[in-house]
Amino acid sequence: MTFRKKLLRSCVSVLTLVFLCFHAYGQHNLMKIVTLTEVKKQPVQHVLEMVADRGDFYFAYNSNTIPADSLVSISAFKGSVFSLLDKLLGNDYEFKEVPGYIVLRNAPGKFYITAEIESAKGKQAVIKGYVNELPSLKPVARASVYERNQLISAMTNDHGYFELKLKNKDVSVLLKASKENYRDTALYLLPEINIAGKGNDQRYDYYPDNDNGVEHSRFARFFISSRQLMQGINLGNFFASRPYQISLTPGLSTHGMYNSQIIDHFSLNLIGGYTAGIKGLEMAGVFNINRKDVSFIQIAGVFNVVGGNTSGIQMAGVYNNVRSNGSGLQIAGLVNKTTNFKGLQMAGLANNNESMKGLQIAGLVNRTKGKAGSQLSGAVNIAEKVKGFQIGMLLNVADSSDYPLGLINLIKNGEKSFTLSTDESLLHHLDFRSGGRVLYSIIGIGFKPGHSPAKYAYQVGLGGKLIDRRSFTLNLEFVTRSLIDFKKRNDEFNSVRLLNTIRLSRHFRLMAGPTFNFSTTSAEDGMEIKGWKFKERLNNRNEIKTLYGGFTGGLQFVL
Repeated sequence: MTFRKKLLRSCVSVLTLVFLCFHAYGQHNLMKIVTLTEVKKQPVQHVLEMVADRGDFYFAYNSNTIPADSLVSISAFKGSVFSLLDKLLGNDYEFKEVPGYIVLRNAPGKFYITAEIESAKGKQAVIKGYVNELPSLKPVARASVYERNQLISAMTNDHGYFELKLKNKDVSVLLKASKENYRDTALYLLPEINIAGKGNDQRYDYYPDNDNGVEHSRFARFFISSRQLMQGINLGNFFASRPYQISLTPGLSTHGMYNSQIIDHFSLNLIGGYTAGIKGLEMAGVFNINRKDVSFIQIAGVFNVVGGNTSGIQMAGVYNNVRSNGSGLQIAGLVNKTTNFKGLQMAGLANNNESMKGLQIAGLVNRTKGKAGSQLSGAVNIAEKVKGFQIGMLLNVADSSDYPLGLINLIKNGEKSFTLSTDESLLHHLDFRSGGRVLYSIIGIGFKPGHSPAKYAYQVGLGGKLIDRRSFTLNLEFVTRSLIDFKKRNDEFNSVRLLNTIRLSRHFRLMAGPTFNFSTTSAEDGMEIKGWKFKERLNNRNEIKTLYGGFTGGLQFVL
């Protein structure tokens, strides 16, 4: 390299550093003037909230690296936000400004970049260089070096060395290096042929830190290499947008290692892919993994894992995992898991959420730790507070659910009781009622003494409270009962009951009321139907159909 080229490159580097310093100090929010009265032993977080409120912006930071709970005292202050942050946090922290936010990073380390452009065949060129620590000059390993306009990146090896292949060698290049706990550093390189070449401006979005990323999911990390995870940590929460990407597997993508920092409008993953997010359509033969938000349509043959929010349609052959909020339609062959979901959620096996607004449908289990809309499952529903209905073939569990439908309903603010009663045919039965404040289910067993060929009975039913007072209730029930002899006989009875209960004490009530019944019995049994018969006929299958009225009453024990 000639002396003139070395001098020109050195001048450009110095000018770049001056420009970056001016840019850092010239940010709008960082240079706002704030006034604080004396602060005595207040948490750092409280001071930051006061400054953000007066400056009309937000602070974004990792609470594990910012001493948010530390107590500080500050004398009366008037000056720029930058000066206050420097005084509050010290030299080991870096301040960046993005629209609406000031980002605080713990960055005690400093490094610098040395690099040069080498010509290659065609329109491509190769950037080769090193990243070294200051002031020790030790090489910095696993630092991310990237060119933001062309969306290419690389990671330094153990000697701090990196290579980048440029897509266009005739443009100026702004290299940036990032690594956790180090300050971001930039180097401006001029092309050897056309110094005035033009680069395309890229749009970058900023996402505040959260703890929901796929980096915390063991399931997703199995498919993501350590280099890709380190790349995401180094480059932080700044993401570019691109029209499309195609991947074979994570890392083997049209965006290369930079894929985890790009939000695409169309993404096709032949086996699986790892991207920043989607605003459009994403399809995969096996899996999709996204660091941040996914909107509109996402389809995978096996599973989807999303670190941010989803909106629209998400479908997977086996498993959907949204580590934040979801809305729209979510379908999985086995399991859906989200933090909060709003819309329709369908799974062949189970749905699992923190809270849910809408309808959950699962073949086996619906589980929501907080509030839920409506739940429908083949076996079990679990929630804290259900606003709609809760239908489970076996069990419904909730703190509050007014409309549960299942064999057993364990509702905290509902009611559970055992009733020992008899009816007009002297069938003695023990029934268990469980449910919410409006609907409840009935299951019971019975025994009929005497010479009746079918002496044993079981019944299931549904009841609702028409009037609910402290000392008196009026209930309407629909019950189906079978009288059996454990051999061939099976006589069926369907009843509508209007039952009154009178409170005797905290746990005991009297229950009694009329019934309206329809029975189907065998003519060979000679069973006598007792009660007020309204209509009776014999059909061609030698069955007696009887419509009649009756009465039932007993003693109820409330749990």
